[in-house]
Amino acid sequence: MDISVNELRKAIISDNELSFSNNGRDYILYGWDQCDGYVLSFECYGELIWQSAPMPRSACADEFIKYYIGSQGAVI
Repeated sequence: MDISVNELRKAIISDNELSFSNNGRDYILYGWDQCDGYVLSFECYGELIWQSAPMPRSACADEFIKYYIGSQGAVI
């Protein structure tokens, strides 16, 4: 199932993990709370593709969405 930007944003804000497919590839987006903020990681088949610095969860969502939208021209 392909996923929209709105679905990604909702998942980041409300969940700690999301699995989805895009362009025929399987991804996992997951995060965790640390003492200095929330960290969000994005992987494809076990390979780390993107990771945020610790920050508020909503800021992680914004940073990831910018990355995700920018990557749509390339097959990520």
